[in-house]
Amino acid sequence: MISPKWTGFRAGWLESQTETYNIFRVDRYAAWSGLVPDDLKEDFDLSPRYYSIKILQNGDYLVGNEFELEDAWIRYREHLLRKEKDIGIRVKSTASARFNLASKLVSDGVIPWTPRTVKNQQSWKWLTDIKLRPYQQEAMDFFISHGAMTLVYPFGAGKTLFGVQAISCISDRTLVVVPSVSHIAVWQKYIEEHLLKKKNSNNINNNTQPRLALLYGGASRKDTAKRYADIIISTYESALTHLTNERFRLLVFDECHHFPANTYSRLAFLDADYRLGLSGSPYREDGRSELIYVLSGYPYGSDWDRLFEEGWVKKPEIDLHITPVKLSFLQSLLQTLKGNTVVFCDSLAIGEEASRLTGIPFIYGEHSLKERIEALNNHQRFICSRIFDEGMDMQDVKNIIELDFLGGSRRQQLQRVGRLMHSLIDGVEYHLLMSPEELKKYERRLYGLYSRQFKVNVVKH
Repeated sequence: MISPKWTGFRAGWLESQTETYNIFRVDRYAAWSGLVPDDLKEDFDLSPRYYSIKILQNGDYLVGNEFELEDAWIRYREHLLRKEKDIGIRVKSTASARFNLASKLVSDGVIPWTPRTVKNQQSWKWLTDIKLRPYQQEAMDFFISHGAMTLVYPFGAGKTLFGVQAISCISDRTLVVVPSVSHIAVWQKYIEEHLLKKKNSNNINNNTQPRLALLYGGASRKDTAKRYADIIISTYESALTHLTNERFRLLVFDECHHFPANTYSRLAFLDADYRLGLSGSPYREDGRSELIYVLSGYPYGSDWDRLFEEGWVKKPEIDLHITPVKLSFLQSLLQTLKGNTVVFCDSLAIGEEASRLTGIPFIYGEHSLKERIEALNNHQRFICSRIFDEGMDMQDVKNIIELDFLGGSRRQQLQRVGRLMHSLIDGVEYHLLMSPEELKKYERRLYGLYSRQFKVNVVKH
C-alpha cells in the first residue's frame, strides 16, 4: 500500500519511503499484530482460505469439512500421504513435511492447531501471588478457551508474568524455551518469586511444590537428568539436544519470533497439550513471519493503542542524534544524563573502546549468566552487546543510549526501545546515535518504530 506522507496514514509494516510516499506491506501478520485498521481488512481480502481445516495436535492428520479437505488435498499434496475415510488426510510422517504443511496453512491465514480448552484436574494447583490486570485476565480467558496462543503484547505489558500465570493454570509438566541464557535468568527470577515461594493450600508436606530445572550449555550427564523436573527452562539448542522425545502438558516459547528457523522445526511438534508463544515484535526480517504462529497458535493482544491510552504501558520518545563522531558524542552525553544508564553496542571492538574512554564496564557474550545479572544489579552504568536486547527486565533504568547496532534490523530497534517500556522510572530517555552514512544506509531500522507510531526526534550535531 502506498500512502502520501502528508496524510499521516499508516497500515501494515513500513517497508520503504520516498520524499513523498510511505510504502507499507499489508499482510495477515500485520493485521494479527494490530497494524491494519478494521475498515481496510476487507479491502485487502485478509480472510483465511479455509475455515474448518486443522492439523490434529500430534500432526498425523489434516481434518475439516469434505469440501475444504478436497481443495487442501490438491493445494498441499506434496506434504500429504493419503485420504482415510471418516478420519481425514494422513500427513507424511517426517518433521519437515508437518512443519512445512503448517507453515503453508498459516500463510493461507489458517492457524493449524486444533483448539483445546484447558480442562484438567491439576489446574491452579501451583498457586502464584500474581494479580492479573484486566487486559491480562481477558488474555487468560482466551488461552483457557483455545489452549494455543501467540501473545503479542507490547514491551512492558507483562508477558512473562502472564507466562508464569499460565504455568500455574496448567500446573503440570512445563517446558519454557528461550533464545539465550539471559532469558533463563529472567524466567528463573519470576518463577521463583511468584510461584515457588507461594505456599499452596495443599502444600502441607511440600508434595505439590514443582521442581525447577535450568537447561543450557554443554550436554553433560547432570544436564540430561534435569529433564525429569516439573518446570524446565531451556535454551532452544538444549531443548533440541535433550527434550525432543519428552512429553509436556505446556510449552512456552519466549521471544518466539526467534525460533521459527528451519533448524528449530522439530520443536513445533513437541508432544504437548497446550502452547503459548510470547513476542513484542512478531516480525521476521527474512519475511517468514508466518512461522511464528506455526509454533504457538492463535494471535492475541494486538490492541497496543488500548494499553497506551489506558496508561498500562509507556511509549518513550526517541532522540535520533546524527553525528560523525559518535564516541565523542557518547562521552559528552553521559556527562549530562542522570540515573541508571545502559549503552547498547553490537561491535566488540567499539564496545571495548567505548569502555576505555568512558571508564564503564562492557558486558558481552563471554560473560557468564551470573556476571550479566551482577551488571544489572550492581552497576548504575554499563555498556552491553546485543545479549541484553531482549528478555531483560530493566525496571530501574532511566536512560538507554544506542551506540552501535545490527544494520537495518527493525526488530532489534523495537526490542531495544522496548527495554525502556519495562522501566518504572519517570522521565525515561532513549538516545540513538547514527552517523550520516549510517542513517542513509540503515534508515529502514526506524520503520518498525514508525509502524507503531513512536515519535522520533531527529537532532543533527
